[in-house]
Amino acid sequence: MSNREMLKRKEDTVQRPLIMVVDDESSIRSTLASVLDDENFDTITANDGVDALEKISQCQPDVVFLDIWMPGWDGIETLEKIKQVAPDSEVVMMSGHATISTALDAMKLGAADFIEKPFDIESVVGAAARALDRRQRSLHSRDASVDASSADLKNLSSGLASHPGLLSDGWKGRNLGQRTLKESVILYGQGLHTGMKSGLVLEPLPLNSGLHFTQMGISRPAPIFVDSVDSTTLATTVRSGTAEVSTIEHLMSALHAFGVSNLLIKCNGEVPIFDGSAEQFCSVIESVGIEEQGGDWFEIAVQETLEVSATQVTGIETLTIAPADTLSVSYELSYPDPVGSQSVSVELDSVESFRKNIASARTFGFMKDVERLYKAGLGAGARLDNFILIGDDGVLNTKLRFDDELARHKILDIVGDLFLIGRPLRGAITAKMTGHSDNISLLRKIREHAVT
Repeated sequence: MSNREMLKRKEDTVQRPLIMVVDDESSIRSTLASVLDDENFDTITANDGVDALEKISQCQPDVVFLDIWMPGWDGIETLEKIKQVAPDSEVVMMSGHATISTALDAMKLGAADFIEKPFDIESVVGAAARALDRRQRSLHSRDASVDASSADLKNLSSGLASHPGLLSDGWKGRNLGQRTLKESVILYGQGLHTGMKSGLVLEPLPLNSGLHFTQMGISRPAPIFVDSVDSTTLATTVRSGTAEVSTIEHLMSALHAFGVSNLLIKCNGEVPIFDGSAEQFCSVIESVGIEEQGGDWFEIAVQETLEVSATQVTGIETLTIAPADTLSVSYELSYPDPVGSQSVSVELDSVESFRKNIASARTFGFMKDVERLYKAGLGAGARLDNFILIGDDGVLNTKLRFDDELARHKILDIVGDLFLIGRPLRGAITAKMTGHSDNISLLRKIREHAVT
């Protein structure tokens, strides 16, 4: 776009979103510009950071696609300068060989998204749509005028849609309204089972989007729903195509408690374990705040008792849910000494109840199982500070936060797994020695009755 064309654009009364592509490779600049032109965007290109900054000062693009690896100013340096002169321009970082830490560093500096080369049309258009929505959200928060309507952005968002479907007659509970986070947040930790450094981005989504997940560098999001559950071996894993996110239950438990209905979860394979509880996720949600979005979001009000059971080495596992006025969970746990029996009942009628009674309860494991887990390729990230380790004489590495912390953590897992139906639940849950596979089995029964 020439200077004359930029000046003419400023005079137009109706404008398409303007996107700048910054890359030192001319083939990438021309390819991205062509794709975005076809998708009803105006485009402008720059071959390095200096060129980009000069043009940005003249035209203030809505979104900038910025390569990380460039001569002169690299992408991180250029990002910092763009945010100084055009704070309302959203920036999507691009790279064919960036590490997760580089991508997260960029997002900490204000980047809206990160996509990997080589590109496909869907990933480019989806990144543009999410960046435009983030820009709209930011401008609205300052009571500024917004050029693009939410309907336009919804059409651009590559089909993001809530998966839960319609509720059957009688199973529709209260309308709780839709919610998302007020802004994006980045967390960085370690996966419990892979042992790999694990980054996590929680990104707000607009009304009627639903809960979605993807991996860093795989831009096509997928609904977080019971149908996407791929494995329940020691943790809950969701998969769609090549995207897989594991150990999702502690994060989902916090999202269930806070009633977050629209959110994009990005990570590089496994959600960080932190201290083995949902405490960190709750703290992050509280720090960025909740945005009330309005609209319809009905809880599932259980209308009949549903049950699953299985016979295991440890005995009979049973999990039931029955009609009730609130969500409550009772859990009974029984292991040989030194653990013995634990039982706890919690009414989860508020965020405060979840925070007080469940959120800080940590995951646990037995010393006798450690070698078996390692041989199976699991538990590689287990450390003395991110789970409760139990030996022949009791807990080896920490002081329990509750006398019945193990049973409380099982409730935490239940609350998280059951949110994979995409709506809050209302019912009385009773469980004995159950795990992730039982939770998902019950969830599928609920779906059969509640969702049309």
